[in-house]
Amino acid sequence: FSTEHFPFPAVENQQREYKQFARFAKSVGILFSYKRILTHDHLSMMDRLILFLAEYLGTAILVFLGCAGCVKFREGSGPGALEVALAFGMAILIAVQCVGHISGAHINPAVTVAALIMGVTPLIQVPLYLGGQFLGSLTGYGLLKALMPHEYIKRSQDNVSLCSPEPNPKLQDAQVVFMEFLMTLFLILVICSAWDSRNSTKLDSFSLKLGFVVAGLALVGGGFSGAHLNPARTFGPALINGDWAYHWIYWVGPILAGIVGGFVYKFLLQKQIRSTEEGTNGVVTPIDKT
Repeated sequence: FSTEHFPFPAVENQQREYKQFARFAKSVGILFSYKRILTHDHLSMMDRLILFLAEYLGTAILVFLGCAGCVKFREGSGPGALEVALAFGMAILIAVQCVGHISGAHINPAVTVAALIMGVTPLIQVPLYLGGQFLGSLTGYGLLKALMPHEYIKRSQDNVSLCSPEPNPKLQDAQVVFMEFLMTLFLILVICSAWDSRNSTKLDSFSLKLGFVVAGLALVGGGFSGAHLNPARTFGPALINGDWAYHWIYWVGPILAGIVGGFVYKFLLQKQIRSTEEGTNGVVTPIDKT
């Protein structure tokens, strides 16, 4: 006589309940393990302060130097599109060179969002990055405004002040948002590639490369939206000058780009493929091994 054909319901129920409990316990364990990863980074209070100050200094450098390159000192036309683009590109170069080895030089909330998604930056550090970025933007622009005569900062009554949000009036808001999204997305993908271990041999003079990337994107997108690509860069001038009319555009586009770019790179571009070379026996290898 066997219980195989006549199972005891009580035993089956106990086994089912045990399996359900085991799955629940495993889920809870994974959740707490993930939470621990997000909320623990083994940094001391001094380390956190240094991280904050690095982002603060880097963003202040970006806003001060970039916006200083937009100042119109002489009568007639001010700096051209190429000059403004190069000013922000070189500001990025200097900022990244100064603090890149300390905090990674995000100096942009969209980059911080992408870093969180990519697993480069734990959640517990995000407030440090964002706080440093926004305070740095205020400091950089405030210092510039303190050094400049009023007429150099405030344009005419019909225009916003220097470096404040000013999209092309011939474009609809949706078009401006999409251009900010697209330009920022390209920037995010470039930065995500720098976090990819397969690209570790191609990061020489990365601050110079990133500076030219930003200059190129600013040159292309400047006529559409001003190509801010960075909510923190927009925040300081907007708050100090009180120019809030289009401020939301420069949050929605870049932050969406940070989210989309982070997920696209992490779950699509960061994947490895099987090598087609003979003798690899199907071993998974990077796309480019050079």
